[in-house]
Amino acid sequence: MCLRKELRTVEFDEMKGKTFKIIQVLEKLCELCEKPLKTEEKEVKTLKIIDYEDYSKLLIRTKAHDRVEVNLAENKIYLYNHDYPGDVHQKCVENYRR
Repeated sequence: MCLRKELRTVEFDEMKGKTFKIIQVLEKLCELCEKPLKTEEKEVKTLKIIDYEDYSKLLIRTKAHDRVEVNLAENKIYLYNHDYPGDVHQKCVENYRR
């Protein structure tokens, strides 16, 4: 069961006093359907939310990413970025030719 929520829907009180692992997620997308071909995850650092200023800075920094999700049960923040590597799903090619 996925417990991830969009960061903008998570209140400060839910994050206050917790230390989060920051996970960088790179989704390589199909050029035709824009759905993921593959996903790479990498833990980049930890972040402690002590006061509202920490929370506010997090909200500002996350604007540089395509999507940001939080898993409060596992104390993880996922920073999603998208890439178009020039590849497509085989099924998308077959559907495109029809």
